[in-house]
Amino acid sequence: MKRMYRLGVLVLVFGLLLVGCFGAGKKYSVSGVVADNLGTGLGGVELVLEGAKTSLVAETADDGSWSVQGLTGSAKVTPSKAGWSFTPASREVTKANTAVNFKASEKEYSASGLVLDGLDIGVAGVELALEGAGISRTVTTGEDGLWHAGRLTGTVRVTPSKEGWFFNPAVGEVTPGSSSADFIGVKGEALTIHIEGSGTVHQKELVSIMSVDFYPRTAQVQLTAEPDFDWFFFGWEGDVPEGAGKENPIVVTLEEPLEITAVFREKTRVNGYVGLTHSFPKATEQMPDEISDAASVRLMETEDPLTGGFDFLSETYPEDERIVTFDSSLSRAEQEARLRLAGYEILDTIEVLNAHLVRVTSKEGVEMAADISGVRSVSMNYDVHLTELKLPNDPYYGLLQWHYDQIRLPQAWAVTTGDRSIRVAVVDTGINTKHPDLTANANLDLGANFVIGEDVTDIEDYHGHGSHVSGTIGAVTDNGTGMAGIMWEVEIIPIKVFDESGRGSTWAVGNGMLYAAGLLDDQEDKPSIGRPADVVNMSLGGPGSEFQEDAVKRAVANDVILVAATGNDLRNLISYPAQYAQVIAVGATGYNWEDEPELAYYSNTGMAIDVVAPGGGVVQGNPLGYVWSTGNSEGDSPALYYGSAGTSMATPHVTGVIGLMLANGIPKSEVREILHRTGMEIQVRGFSDTYGYGLINAYWAVNAVEDMRVIQGLRNGNEITVVAETTVPAKGEQFRMELVQGEYQLIAWVDVNGNGVLDTSDYYTETPALEFGYGEGWSWWDSASEVGDMTDVPIPVLDEGESEAIREF
Repeated sequence: MKRMYRLGVLVLVFGLLLVGCFGAGKKYSVSGVVADNLGTGLGGVELVLEGAKTSLVAETADDGSWSVQGLTGSAKVTPSKAGWSFTPASREVTKANTAVNFKASEKEYSASGLVLDGLDIGVAGVELALEGAGISRTVTTGEDGLWHAGRLTGTVRVTPSKEGWFFNPAVGEVTPGSSSADFIGVKGEALTIHIEGSGTVHQKELVSIMSVDFYPRTAQVQLTAEPDFDWFFFGWEGDVPEGAGKENPIVVTLEEPLEITAVFREKTRVNGYVGLTHSFPKATEQMPDEISDAASVRLMETEDPLTGGFDFLSETYPEDERIVTFDSSLSRAEQEARLRLAGYEILDTIEVLNAHLVRVTSKEGVEMAADISGVRSVSMNYDVHLTELKLPNDPYYGLLQWHYDQIRLPQAWAVTTGDRSIRVAVVDTGINTKHPDLTANANLDLGANFVIGEDVTDIEDYHGHGSHVSGTIGAVTDNGTGMAGIMWEVEIIPIKVFDESGRGSTWAVGNGMLYAAGLLDDQEDKPSIGRPADVVNMSLGGPGSEFQEDAVKRAVANDVILVAATGNDLRNLISYPAQYAQVIAVGATGYNWEDEPELAYYSNTGMAIDVVAPGGGVVQGNPLGYVWSTGNSEGDSPALYYGSAGTSMATPHVTGVIGLMLANGIPKSEVREILHRTGMEIQVRGFSDTYGYGLINAYWAVNAVEDMRVIQGLRNGNEITVVAETTVPAKGEQFRMELVQGEYQLIAWVDVNGNGVLDTSDYYTETPALEFGYGEGWSWWDSASEVGDMTDVPIPVLDEGESEAIREF
């Protein structure tokens, strides 16, 4: 009985121990909120938990909440955050007390600092504005530069200020944990800017800007004056550096207070238009009746170019001939085999175009050509016509070449007379191989004949057209005999594509172009030119074809300039090859004694025309109606000269001028554009389908004239002093120019040779000296004309009461 009692007690005690052990070791969680006096949660509060079995730290979230898991036993929780106090200061947590909250209140603290100048001397009287939550007041530094402020809470911004000073940093900050704020003060100097007129002054400190009212002593400030629209900056007044009154921008040094005025003035301006007036004086010293009576001139009755010439665009051709081109994938042998198999006779071949001239014997043969495998095109071998009319064949070595003065050749010759290195091919009727005015400038060895059935070396001109054209381009000049050529020095390559009767063909012309371009050099059964021609003259025309267009494109791609006549049908349709975009198309002006030239009554027109040149016009009994040049031989007289009219005669004028341009160093790529911009506008302004871009002007072209100068200044003799200037295109245009105040002339001047001096053949006009004042608006409409000599400088003659330049306001 006694043993049983003791055993029961032991069991009970052991049970109580187990219960105590397991019950005391169970973990729990605790949480709470820390809020300020307004009930707003306070983040960033550190909570330290300390107990027999606990030592850890928690932190409140932004909303003031906090929590801890895994506690055992009791622990003391103590909150802390700089600048804050808490109620209660701490609390105990147990398993039975797991919600623990605190109330937070900001602590008050004091702040202080020092304001020193650059010499570390305290600055008195500096006001420091204190701004923070619930705080807005000002304190002032004492004589020693110290400042102090109490009863602050939270973060406070400190901003120093004192008139005439600026501070670094511009704004400071104090907190309960960092309660000191020091500043460096720099005394500034006042910079006062005034504006007279209409504009703005921009200020820029050259080191670092900290104020636009005061700058540190010795600071350098850049001032830039910017005028408003229609105003200009006139200058500075006041405290500006010596000699800098007209400079912009300027730099000033702030060693003392400065006061500066920026002066703006309203612009003086002129609006207007300047154009050109061309004069076309007589080109001879004798009147027509005197020339007609000269014993050395015999006139021949002739046909009118319209009634006696050809229809240049009529599609006439040999019925039994065709031009067939093949795909380039086939060899020449394969192409010829297919043609022969189809029954065609091959008359000639151009390998570079995969083209063949063939003869057919039946209508069926004509129609089946396009069905041959590999054929790309089939076209007719169109007749090509010369674009001139043969007139008197008697020589007159005097004063018949009126057409050269018309295009300003004498002036151009003062710049260049050509160069033997310039190679010009004349695709025509051949050349008079015995003419003394031709042989010196012609390379007869490189001449070639592409008329089917004729000797390739026979370049003799039995017609006269090619000799006439060649003479216009490059007859030997300044030799005291015969006629003058446009180029005194040139290498002419005569290429014959017309037979004795004057019949040519598309095929022959295509051969001639390709030969001139050096594109037949690699074909064994064709002649070789070696160096390609620079320019090819084609005073001819007819219908177009795919074959001819291919030849044109290939020649131009090989850096050859092509020039061709528009035709003599007086139709608004230009003949081929002039019609092609790659070719410079030339129309003709007629002879219009003493007056402005007009389109020759036979000349074709159209949108493809580039320029016009003298072609002459039929005036019965008057040799001045024609373009005179070298001709073919007649009997024992090799040195004959002929007068002719037509676009054929106009075309070599352009070819010759292009040769002069190249001789003067103008790149081929710029030739066409220069011809356009330098052409003399006649009858109409700007481009027209009648005159293209105008009558060629050799003097302007060789100088590549681009601009007309519109000047405000003064002329003294042939020298011009410029005070203001703008430019317009050389042919004239509307303009607007800002003027300088004072007494000056308005001047329009095309300085053709670009020597900067007014001289003969420049275009010029001027006003008398006029007084130009501030803010005035002027208008000026005038036209520059050609200067004959310096005793004839064209000053406008005004009707009584007129003013050539008018002040509008």
